[in-house]
Amino acid sequence: MINVNLITCTICRNYFGDPRQIPCSHSFCYDCISGCFDNDALILVCPKCQQLHQYNSREEFENGCMFDGFLASMVAQFKKNQSRLSALSSGIKFRSTSSMSQISTTYGFIPISTPVRMFSQEMNSYYDPSHSERSTSSIFNQQQSSSSVLSQSTNRLLIAKCQSCNIKGALLVCTHCDNVICVKCVEEHRNVINDEIKHEWNLCKTKFQSLQQESNRFETDLEACRCKARDLQISIHQQSDTLIQTIASYKNVYTDLIEKHRRTYKEIFTHDQLVKDYESIDKRINDLLRSKDKTSEKISNVSFEIEHLEGQLDNLSKFLASNDIKFPVLTLPEKTDNSLLMGTLKFIPLNSHLLQCSNLYDDLQSESDSEDDDVPIETILNKPTTIDPLSLPLSAPAVSNKILLWQLDYKSVPYYIRTYNNQLFVCDKYGYISIYEFNRMNNFRQNPTYIRDITLFNDNPKSTVNDDDQTIIDSFALSKLWIIVLKRKKTELYGTIYLFTHDGKLVPNGTCLHNYPSRELTMDIDTNVLWSLDQKQLSLFYYQLPDQVKCSDKFDDYFQNRYLHVQFPKSLVPKHISVNKNVVAVLDKRRQAIHVYNKKTRQELYQHVNNYSNTTYFCWDMALFSDNSLLLKLDETNSLKSGPSKHIYLQLDTTNQRHVIGLITEIDAYGMIITSTDEIFIGVRINKKGFIKCYV
Repeated sequence: MINVNLITCTICRNYFGDPRQIPCSHSFCYDCISGCFDNDALILVCPKCQQLHQYNSREEFENGCMFDGFLASMVAQFKKNQSRLSALSSGIKFRSTSSMSQISTTYGFIPISTPVRMFSQEMNSYYDPSHSERSTSSIFNQQQSSSSVLSQSTNRLLIAKCQSCNIKGALLVCTHCDNVICVKCVEEHRNVINDEIKHEWNLCKTKFQSLQQESNRFETDLEACRCKARDLQISIHQQSDTLIQTIASYKNVYTDLIEKHRRTYKEIFTHDQLVKDYESIDKRINDLLRSKDKTSEKISNVSFEIEHLEGQLDNLSKFLASNDIKFPVLTLPEKTDNSLLMGTLKFIPLNSHLLQCSNLYDDLQSESDSEDDDVPIETILNKPTTIDPLSLPLSAPAVSNKILLWQLDYKSVPYYIRTYNNQLFVCDKYGYISIYEFNRMNNFRQNPTYIRDITLFNDNPKSTVNDDDQTIIDSFALSKLWIIVLKRKKTELYGTIYLFTHDGKLVPNGTCLHNYPSRELTMDIDTNVLWSLDQKQLSLFYYQLPDQVKCSDKFDDYFQNRYLHVQFPKSLVPKHISVNKNVVAVLDKRRQAIHVYNKKTRQELYQHVNNYSNTTYFCWDMALFSDNSLLLKLDETNSLKSGPSKHIYLQLDTTNQRHVIGLITEIDAYGMIITSTDEIFIGVRINKKGFIKCYV
């Protein structure tokens, strides 16, 4: 006889249907092993030996399951034998001992003359709860062993009443409930037992699924609690950092205020000028006494100076008598409860409704700020979720509008504004330059005087500015020797660098092709270095220009040798650069961030992300003050606007928080520059002309 275990699938406990062999040499039904394959991870774990099999695709798994023809033939032969035995047993009479042996083996019952204990283990396997529907076939599988046991019994069957139909007949003992059942009621009794077993199994299965769901829900709630705890910890750290930064910013503000008063009192009480005046008068008197030429005019001049000095001393004495010297004193803060700064920690039940609220901490924070402390938590959770900015216990330094010192007319649109020594150069996009002069070097707060106009390119009259072939100026810079202009056609990517003298004359052989996609050339006059952004290679380069030029020098050599300063990551889109004596700043157009690098070490000092723009403004340009702080230019991006563009200029302080301490609003602004003494020059268009404005 064929062993039943050899032809039974260990997954479904049925005879093999379409047996397939996996790489570890174990066989299963194809439908069963297909259900065990993980389509997401493309992994199969053998249910028998737990060996891991990795595949590249579902198709590779299906091709790897080999058909087991040997097992298929064994199953077919076993079923054929079972059919033959069933046909033979149908022709035997029930009253014979052999027939009763066959029936008892078939239905899982024991003749009443046979010891029950010999069949108890056998019948338990027939009525497996998970496979009770296969009890009949399982009984047939052990027909041989059952027959051998029955052959050992020589007692005849008893005739008595059946406990099911109450009719006398040959009785069998049920190994499940120990009841005596006649041969006619065996099938009915077996169905009742199978139904009971199925019912009990379904109850166990339902209870197991309920426990599993509760366990999964507990794991989900536990992870949600951990996430909320992490969010709370991050919020505490952020609020702590904000408090520290606020205190540091106020420290800087108060330090600057003290330093301002110190300078003021130093200027008031300084006696250096008085000492110099006294020494000058004393020298003149001694010279006059030693001189032989003592005229009344000389004596009168000395007397006038003495009277002037006495007047200064009298004024200073009166000021000292009426004003006391003041010292800075910082008062102690009032006693503050820590809960007012950090908030109150609360614990609330975590349920499915709360899990749908993605901003629980914000809701609790808004609840703590409300005046009514008795509002139930359900009311808070049902409110629309709003995210408010973190309120600081100390306000940031106040924002003040910058003061307009002066403005002057310009005959075109002021795209570029540059300064050199005591001169101001204003250029449009086509090479028309106006030059203005200040009364002395680094004194930009007085209204400059108009000097002259220069036209760099006579081949581009203004009448062709709308043509596609019109050449435009992409960059305009001033070095110690030249005016440096990068010019290209609108339809071309690369351009040409032109060198002009400060009078607007083209330098002989002062042109060179610029085969790089540069749109930004910035001059550092102190070091005579020309900075350049390469937007294709995502790099910041520089050119070292000469302080003096020899006749044998070739200008192409100066612009062919460029040196790498910073290599940007691929995620950065460089747009504009700005330099001062110590640092160089680069505007990242994509992230709206400004990266500030040390010019000597090339290390990034800090980066500032533009958090002051809203949905209609974005950061278009920036500039550096002498203390490495920033000036941001925010442009309006509303596509529905029909009038002139609006611009906002924000001056940031030097703290880590980058507070806004200065504000400028303009219409149709173009060129921008910060002078060496921190004045802000802005070029503004009025129709086809413009203004140059100076702010402090």
